[in-house]
Amino acid sequence: MAKKKVIIVESPTKSKTIKGFLGSQYVLVSSKGHIKDLPKSKLGVDVENDFSPHYINIRGKAKIINEIKKVCKNSPEIFLAPDPDREGEAIAQHLSEILNSNGANIKRALFYEITPEHVRQALANPTTINQNLVDAHKARRILDRIVGYYTSPILWKIIKRGLSAGRVQSVALRLICERESEIESFVPTPFWVANAQFETKDKESFKAALWRIDGKQRKIRDQEELKRLQGLFQKGTVFTVTSYRTTNPTRTPPAPFITSTLEQEASKRFSMSARKTMHIAQSLYEGISLPEGRIGLITYMRTDSTRVNADALSKLREYITGKYGQDYLHKDIRKFKDRKGAQAGHEAIRPTKIHLEPDAIQQHLTPDQSKIYKLIYNRYTASQMATARYRQKEALVSHSGVDFRADELRNVFPGFQILTGDISERGELPKIAVGDEVILSEIEYEEKKTEPAPRYTEASLIKRLEQNGIGRPSTYAHIIQTLFERRYVVKHEGRITPTELGRQVYKIIIPRFPNIFAVSFTAKMEKEFDQVENGMKAWQSVVREFYDPFVVKLNDAKNEVDKLKAEVVETTDKKCPKCGKLMIIRWGRYGKFLACSGFPDCKHSESLIEEKSNKKCPECNRELITRHGRFGKFLACSGYPECRHTENVAHDVPCRNCGSEMVIISTKRGKIYKCKSCDFSSFYTPIDEKCPSCGKGMVSKRGKNHCPDCQKPKKKKK
Repeated sequence: MAKKKVIIVESPTKSKTIKGFLGSQYVLVSSKGHIKDLPKSKLGVDVENDFSPHYINIRGKAKIINEIKKVCKNSPEIFLAPDPDREGEAIAQHLSEILNSNGANIKRALFYEITPEHVRQALANPTTINQNLVDAHKARRILDRIVGYYTSPILWKIIKRGLSAGRVQSVALRLICERESEIESFVPTPFWVANAQFETKDKESFKAALWRIDGKQRKIRDQEELKRLQGLFQKGTVFTVTSYRTTNPTRTPPAPFITSTLEQEASKRFSMSARKTMHIAQSLYEGISLPEGRIGLITYMRTDSTRVNADALSKLREYITGKYGQDYLHKDIRKFKDRKGAQAGHEAIRPTKIHLEPDAIQQHLTPDQSKIYKLIYNRYTASQMATARYRQKEALVSHSGVDFRADELRNVFPGFQILTGDISERGELPKIAVGDEVILSEIEYEEKKTEPAPRYTEASLIKRLEQNGIGRPSTYAHIIQTLFERRYVVKHEGRITPTELGRQVYKIIIPRFPNIFAVSFTAKMEKEFDQVENGMKAWQSVVREFYDPFVVKLNDAKNEVDKLKAEVVETTDKKCPKCGKLMIIRWGRYGKFLACSGFPDCKHSESLIEEKSNKKCPECNRELITRHGRFGKFLACSGYPECRHTENVAHDVPCRNCGSEMVIISTKRGKIYKCKSCDFSSFYTPIDEKCPSCGKGMVSKRGKNHCPDCQKPKKKKK
């Protein structure tokens, strides 16, 4: 009996998909991710020996490793096929090491899509492990370990145990905290805008907005100027048409998705976290069961290149012509420019089979998978479709050096927008000509104020990270998720806000390591990882370049620990009930708490009362107070530990269905607002506004008033 060839992938799902279309001569086995890593209990890097890492088998992976060894023992050919990136290359290297061989029977297979033809082609044209990629991963992993291993104990001593400061996460936290400081220090400046309605000699009306004052495009700056214009422009004032032109603007489709743009678009459209987006994309890449068999629906989803191979483009262009007609196909193959340093070996994220239309396979996908697949499919298809064409009319009407602008935009040819559905039309201009006189029939002035830059959303933070060269496609989601898991940031109405803990970490870490955690320095390190990947630089020199200045700053920071610890501790005038010493505010696992300043001689501690509730305990009639728990605030009896009564915090808006009291339940998934009497509950905050249609209470959904009854999503007919 012939011995079977072995394919090792890192995902059981991918293994299941590939097994479905390969013959019985192959055995599929999964490593279930990494099998080796640096030890958790020590640094694991020999700093004195050119930063040599000490990788060990990950605890709990012994069974998997033994299974891989057993399956591969007598195999004539072994294909290492983890994901085609630095992470995957490192996994492949570690698999090779545990198999105790770099022999000719061990080969590297790169699967950029999980389809029968692509997998067979990759197996027929194997390569070897790319040591440069392995080294680039090694450099990043070692630097991240050095930063975490040496800076975390500083935070433990000053704030509390369990905290950590990641190399890239600290830069992201810096961006978030500094944006928050900008918002807090921002002083708004008032200004006014004016919108007017004019009438032609033929009694046709049109709207226009204030555009220029004395030849400069600007708003009304102050009260004095506002009064001047109010006096100048009265109903019946005659304006002259000083400019009228017709232009033909176009709209060009965006490039197919790369990792960052997919994460941004999913965040904007569906309020989906980067982590969730990548999880869904991974499932689409690894395989979905369809009537014709199991297949990967999209290409590899961690990429920063918009490149698409010629064969796929040819099939796409044939599809567009057949589906929409020749007029809707862009006359030439449209190519998009990658940002500098993009890995052109990877393709853009695209569907693997253009005939698998989103609506046709919707029943085989989860609702979230359907959303992401349709997003990817439409973006890719639109990229080779014709440009959308518009006609724009624009007129300026003027009086006493002040210009009002009116415009009309109409779609002439939808092009790619017939697919994306984002055709935009606005305004209406009657037939007028330069020199015509029009009459002011109505004018409104609206006071506004300048606003600070908004807090980051996940989409805008990823965009900022990418623009500044921080992180890579495989790390954006992890960077943001880590900040949430460490409780350094929270999300409120879709915006990321630093917590008090996050700002404390920022205040301690950033001033001590201003250059190490600078945006520019982190971007420079990313470029150097790329140089290692391209074989232009040794990984050891990159690590040393970071390590030497880091150690200097680290020693300085260690000398400041006692001083910083004293600054962080807040004193109170409350005395310890056990020893009489003053109580101080410390940080604990779930936030701040009161502790005796006589610690460790006196170990008394108690919850920090943030606010009184004005409610009485139903069991002992003592006052209920607000406390912090694992998932946030709750009400507890002030008589604890004698009385252990607790309850959820009440919401200040009654139930929209029955008018009873609502309570706020904090869970891992976020806050839930639940009625104490009926079965109504909502993840969105109930507000004191009534729906104009049904009269019931509304909720705040993504910053907008929303009625759960009248604005239910329509179910599609099957």
